Amino acid sequence: MTAALQRSAGRAVGHRYSHGHLLSHPQEVVPGDVPAIVVPTIRYPAGMRDSLRLARELNRPVVAMCSRWSDAEVVRKEAELLDAPVIAVDVSGVTTLPTFACDVLLAGQRKLRRATDVSVKRNLGLALARMMRWPHVAFLDDDITGLQADTLRKAGGLLRDYNVSAMRNVGYPDNSVVCHARREVGLPQDVFVGGGAMAVRVNARTPFFPTVYNEDWLFLVGRRNVEQVAVHGRVSQQPYDPFLSPERARSEEFGDCLAEGLFSLSDLERPMQAADERFWRAFLDNRIAMIDDILARLRRQRRDERGARIVEALKVARGRCQIIDPAFCVAYLRAWQADLDVWKRYQSGLPAYDDPVAAFAALGLKAYVHRPAP
Repeated sequence: MTAALQRSAGRAVGHRYSHGHLLSHPQEVVPGDVPAIVVPTIRYPAGMRDSLRLARELNRPVVAMCSRWSDAEVVRKEAELLDAPVIAVDVSGVTTLPTFACDVLLAGQRKLRRATDVSVKRNLGLALARMMRWPHVAFLDDDITGLQADTLRKAGGLLRDYNVSAMRNVGYPDNSVVCHARREVGLPQDVFVGGGAMAVRVNARTPFFPTVYNEDWLFLVGRRNVEQVAVHGRVSQQPYDPFLSPERARSEEFGDCLAEGLFSLSDLERPMQAADERFWRAFLDNRIAMIDDILARLRRQRRDERGARIVEALKVARGRCQIIDPAFCVAYLRAWQADLDVWKRYQSGLPAYDDPVAAFAALGLKAYVHRPAP
């Protein structure tokens, strides 16, 4: 492949500032039902109050997946004070979920792996939904506010025609460090929907969330192309400083490259199977060139302390991008595709339960439940 062709390929598969055309915006929405709201949470239990009030209005339980500063028993007490339905569990490192080859593969890459339990929590939510025979479930992050009960009902209604429905974030942009840096220097950068506020159909074909940054984007990719997502309603995400520590950029880079690369294929109407080593080499080269362009703009535009922190974060992201091996990207995706079959067999074999306490016990976890009086 000549240098000119490589540059052409790089432009063809490079970063897209918006994937909005992958979203559907139905105008007439008939409300439906979402039997439960899964909230992965690491914050202090008082931060669950907005979700619990929503659960009380809907008369549908919040499934609080707790770790770090959150505590299941304290969340249950918060629910009792608000008289809201809740199923709360402390998520430890030991569950009966299957071990995924793609997670093992990434965990072996010390400089690329990301330590987080949000994927495990969402997968537990999917497993619980299968065991309780809930046809739908909603996912809501613990830093999302402003979700109205009617909006969630309409998200459930959209699942009659779509596998996934989502709410648009109109608060602080939910982007990666690199994408936030694009916005800082005046380059266009949209915000896509994600697992922070979305509802999904639950059946034996529902995919899983791998332990990688942008795990919700990979959830939408499936086996060939990106899932068409229906969007209705709005939520807000609480603000944070994406440049507070360069560690955020390091932990995001592999997943950001992977997801942006796969979404760029979908933009080009090419199947995921087109993501071979040549594709990843071109994409990664394009990514490094994009980061270099942002760095050059930053040095011209900003010389303050915040600018220095953005530069430091981008240098970390660039360094991680440089060590990503295109062959590893192919191997990771191959393992992930095989894991989809592992997950399908696991879901198909899950027993049915009427009691969430018993269902979570079968998953290896203790549940704390509050059910408001009729």
